[in-house]
Amino acid sequence: MSKELYTSQNPHETIITLERTICCGRCPVYKLTIFGNGVVMYNGLEFVAITGRHMINISEDKIQRLIAAFKKADFFSLNNNYVEYMRIEDPFAITSLTINGRKKRVRHYHGDNSAPSQLGILEDEIDEIVGTDQWVQGAKEKKEPSKISEVL
Repeated sequence: MSKELYTSQNPHETIITLERTICCGRCPVYKLTIFGNGVVMYNGLEFVAITGRHMINISEDKIQRLIAAFKKADFFSLNNNYVEYMRIEDPFAITSLTINGRKKRVRHYHGDNSAPSQLGILEDEIDEIVGTDQWVQGAKEKKEPSKISEVL
């Protein structure tokens, strides 16, 4: 598949999602929806420092970094599912990208050893670029709270 697919022709139609599901332990359960205009919607469900729906804006540079991460992972060439249960206690990560009229969704069970390493790297990179730790782990000591506002 052509790498040009990852060059967003209309940023307002670009949508990225990352959902992390429950496991047999205390895995963070949340969903991120990131729009090409920089709006990030977070919904924290369980085992996160901040629950509920919240919204922030991220820079155009971060949106471009996210798209570059999908390109680096060659996301559109991945299988739609990596769901073999080689271990039973792990969570799922469900990632999607809508760009240039194309959409792909990948379900990744973290107990499936057949999943390519670039998929797990992509999932972690999304969290890192967006700054998901501010909700999952909470504010660090001596750090100003991030600008989080409830979504109505």
